[in-house]
Amino acid sequence: QYIGELTRGIWLEKIEYFFLRNQKQGFNLIFNGYMYKKEASFRATVNWICSDGNGKRLNENKCSARAITKFEGGIKLGKNPHNHPPRFSVTTLPPKLLPKHEFCPQY
Repeated sequence: QYIGELTRGIWLEKIEYFFLRNQKQGFNLIFNGYMYKKEASFRATVNWICSDGNGKRLNENKCSARAITKFEGGIKLGKNPHNHPPRFSVTTLPPKLLPKHEFCPQY
């Protein structure tokens, strides 16, 4: 499911997002065609940063988009939008996506 502009800074409770196992045996968040990597885990939430450009040495192409997920469900987008097009489309979604309701909360 791909959605246009979403409200930032508020919890979106009834919206679908997915998880994908990464090469380091952790998980990435897949939402609205974008992929995020885990930045920090807390008691009830996980903070995510856009995986495009983050981890590179040059700051010029870094994307500052962020998201937060709650273990019991819900996602909140950070104040900064993505500075690039989505990585995935409906036809290029990676296999083995785990929907949030099938995912164990220890991510």
